[in-house]
Amino acid sequence: MAHGQIEDNATLDYYDLPVDINNKGFLYEQALFHKLKDASLVPQGFSPAGSDNLAPDLKFIWHGNEYNLEVKLDQKADYGQSGLRYVDDTWILDGSSAQAHVSMREMLTEIGIPKFVNSVDGWGGLGQPRKFLREEQGLKTSVSDHDYDYNTFLDKYIKIDSNTVSRYYNNKNIYYIHIGGMGTYYMGKDPAQMARSTDMAKFIPSLKLRIRKKGSSDHSKPYRFSLALLVDNKPLASNFDMSVDAHIHQLTMNIKPT
Repeated sequence: MAHGQIEDNATLDYYDLPVDINNKGFLYEQALFHKLKDASLVPQGFSPAGSDNLAPDLKFIWHGNEYNLEVKLDQKADYGQSGLRYVDDTWILDGSSAQAHVSMREMLTEIGIPKFVNSVDGWGGLGQPRKFLREEQGLKTSVSDHDYDYNTFLDKYIKIDSNTVSRYYNNKNIYYIHIGGMGTYYMGKDPAQMARSTDMAKFIPSLKLRIRKKGSSDHSKPYRFSLALLVDNKPLASNFDMSVDAHIHQLTMNIKPT
């Protein structure tokens, strides 16, 4: 793991945007789905995953085989998340027992993320958030508790290896990703061997990991502590784009096995 400069300034992640804006991501996914479906490039009976992050966003057909595809509206989206909890004076990764979430936590542990969160560069030494203290006491957080946590546990960033996103999605059997405005890439491996005939680029992003409080600044709304994988710098565009008609035609020419 490459430890870059730690940033203290808070910036919005894509999924923090208002719901009406966030819905653009689902609409974009649906639009691409219908484009591919109209070209008979989607397996029969498949429908987009929507908010189910354990399933692929889309599936497409290449040389008679089905492949999973991750879809992002643009490079500002996050590329994987995990919850954080404070237990026995230590920050730990927290979340669902679903295999994809377990794999995510295992990978983050392997690259040293819990160590970073508990270090002085992260939230080490800041003590227990009032949110968790009140939960232990069986009480609701007050306005002062909310303000204390928001003013104490500031967002922190750390540079991480560029293959982290590929490892995460490959664990879910997803090797292809489409990013609006950037094109379609393969991640880690190219099991369909598409790059030879499509000039599809390999996804090698510059990545950072953000630890933060997630939720509304409204004192009446719940909040939690989490982390997310983000693209730090805009990646180079791919020369292949599944949303472009000419490239969709190229896919249709390769639907059947050779």
